[in-house]
Amino acid sequence: MPWQSCPESLRVIRECALFAATALLAACASSPPAALPLPSAQGAVGASLIQPASGTPRMDLARNRRFIHPNRETSTLPDYPADLLALGLAPVVVCVDAVIDVAGLVSAARVRRDDDCAPPVDLDTAAFEASALQAVRSWNYAPALLCEAPPDFDGDDACQAEGAVETPTAVRLSYAFRFSQQAGTPQVERVGGR
Repeated sequence: MPWQSCPESLRVIRECALFAATALLAACASSPPAALPLPSAQGAVGASLIQPASGTPRMDLARNRRFIHPNRETSTLPDYPADLLALGLAPVVVCVDAVIDVAGLVSAARVRRDDDCAPPVDLDTAAFEASALQAVRSWNYAPALLCEAPPDFDGDDACQAEGAVETPTAVRLSYAFRFSQQAGTPQVERVGGR
């Protein structure tokens, strides 16, 4: 008897499979999904620390002294100027020199223009420069320190010497900002330094 019920079971399975296939085809044949809106033009900004301009005075350290670089604690990147997004400009690089004071605040910032940081000749970069300066002026740092060990110190790290004195020190740093966009998609790249 069990063999006689098999043909009926196979018929039910075939009908179920046919129903499932029909349902799947109907789902595929339904209206196509709505087209996604194209993204609006967006800009991106990348930044990197670069070498100071040639001729910039540098700190000369004796063996019993060590310099500790300032560390950025807050660093909002500049905004790509919104009114220039629709122009689809080629990447624009803006360099900024910033003076970080003994409290870790940016006490001065100015646009740097030299052989390493020349603006494009055929483009007014004022909006990019203003954005970069506004951002840099808002940055905060753990200040740079100058560690000085006693004069007879003969180790590897003056900051670790017994009797070492750490003095907050003002420094000037140079940054390059690359403002870019491509077909409405942000492109962030680091600007190489020497």
